[in-house]
Amino acid sequence: MSDPKDPVFRMDPSTFRVQEPPRAEHADVPGETDTASEAPEGDPTQPEAPVAPRPRKPRRPLRWADLIVSIVLFLLLAAAAVTASIFGAFLTFASDSCSATGCNFNVMTIGIWVAVLSPWVVFLVALAGSIVMIVLRRISLWIPITAFVLIVALWLIGAVLVWAGT
Repeated sequence: MSDPKDPVFRMDPSTFRVQEPPRAEHADVPGETDTASEAPEGDPTQPEAPVAPRPRKPRRPLRWADLIVSIVLFLLLAAAAVTASIFGAFLTFASDSCSATGCNFNVMTIGIWVAVLSPWVVFLVALAGSIVMIVLRRISLWIPITAFVLIVALWLIGAVLVWAGT
């Protein structure tokens, strides 16, 4: 048995030195040779010292007021989408006054579907956009407001199509 005070193994102190990476010996493989030694002194394309990575920018603070107001506005936007869809379904009653050949039912059907479905498409797109903006810590207050205006505009377009078909 060996003495417990003897080290198990010994390492040469030169192994702890920081050295340059070994140079490649094969010049036929592109990118494997070190061209820094062949570059003339003062060449601006070859940096003299390694470039440190850029520090990360600090994250923006979370705006709690924006988050709370956005949530409240999205609750109101969901109510507006439900209301617009119900009123879009009521647009089907516009066909009650039509005779067999008096109305263009294809245009009316397109208008009804626009009025019923577009509020939900706008709501879901706005919700996804607002979530992205909140995660990026940007102001998202304007998204539900813009979505409300877009819901009203698309519902009116659907209603005009229904009225154009009568």
